[in-house]
Amino acid sequence: MKQLSLWEATEKGRKHREKLAGDRTCDVVIVGGGFSGLSAAYHLQKQGCETAVLERGRIGSGASGKNGGQILTGYVLSMSKLIKKYGLPTAKQMLQLTLDSIDLIEEIIKKNNISCGFHREGHFQAAYKPAHVEWLKREQDVLQRDFGYEVKIIGKQEMQQELDSSFYTGGSIDDKSAIFHPLNYALALANLAEEQGGIIYEETEALQLARHSNGKIKVTTTEGSLTADQIVLVTNAYSGNLHPAISRSVIPVESIMIATEPLPPDLLKRLIKKNRGIYDTKNLLYYFRKTDDHRLAFGGSGRTAGRREAKQLFSQLHDGMIRVFPDLKEFRIEYQWSGKVAFTKEKVPYIGQLADGTHFAFGYAGHGAAMSTLMGKLIAANVMKTGEGKNPLEKTALTPIPFYHQHAKAVSVMKYYYRLLDKLF
Repeated sequence: MKQLSLWEATEKGRKHREKLAGDRTCDVVIVGGGFSGLSAAYHLQKQGCETAVLERGRIGSGASGKNGGQILTGYVLSMSKLIKKYGLPTAKQMLQLTLDSIDLIEEIIKKNNISCGFHREGHFQAAYKPAHVEWLKREQDVLQRDFGYEVKIIGKQEMQQELDSSFYTGGSIDDKSAIFHPLNYALALANLAEEQGGIIYEETEALQLARHSNGKIKVTTTEGSLTADQIVLVTNAYSGNLHPAISRSVIPVESIMIATEPLPPDLLKRLIKKNRGIYDTKNLLYYFRKTDDHRLAFGGSGRTAGRREAKQLFSQLHDGMIRVFPDLKEFRIEYQWSGKVAFTKEKVPYIGQLADGTHFAFGYAGHGAAMSTLMGKLIAANVMKTGEGKNPLEKTALTPIPFYHQHAKAVSVMKYYYRLLDKLF
């Protein structure tokens, strides 16, 4: 079994990029070479702003190259919860942002002829228990009544329209979502930023930030430095301790994935009828999809701190896949990998500019494949002061996570609690 992601094994168009060496200058330095940072660079360069991206690893080595490739509408919180939390007018703006996010990705892909397996056939949220179907129906009513937004609910008797699986009892269909090869999209976005004149440095870790008396920011790296007028920090779940205020406001949570060997096309077509992204209603959810090379990519929650624990978690994930699709029992798993998902205290993304001048976006909570390209564009508008007003996710002060230094233990406890809830209710 290969200890790398399926996306890395099937990547196209990667080029060698140099480390930063020596002292350089630019208009805007962007720390983080994922979707957010690359999109910010691309959109800033289109407006004539000179950018340099610093990526600690290689392009897509973080979440942008390790996610499930599902470009989803909505947020980890339901729209009814967002109404209660922020009010209906703000919730409407928030939903529209997610729709605009997917439209933007589709526009970039089609305009630039990017080959990244983009299919916009929606998503299916599979109900784990009969009570979950009733909850999905209530959410359907909220979406229709308050947002004028249509989703379709199916029951167990109609499941064959979507999945050949007795594990689920129905579900919700949203036609606006999409799937893609996330790493090939990230690599293409990097190329587009460079074609516009941007510079990307790989294997270059930002170690220290210092603000000069003239207002410029200096980012020190392993072998050099970048001095710029403005800084964009978009490291999400991989933020480390570079900027303490941001680090204390994000919780990284491990997610793990496996991918099968190529499956007989007829079998895969029977198991998953449409080319949709799929995730379920469990607290510790499963998410999965078929790929263009006829595999099943299957993900779930994990915390891969040690080899023994990682082996057990991947084995449990494989067992989960077999429970969903017993017909896959005899097929090999060829790839397994892990990555980090970022959560904020409010479980919605944050974007904005801090008092020290730092532009930021993070905390996508599993919806970053959709949201982060648009967040990069919105950051570019903030930098250039061309925005059309405050968006509902914008913050000028961050909400720190209580007992942040104990977050790893807290996440373990919460996962145990969620696992218990999944069994009981």
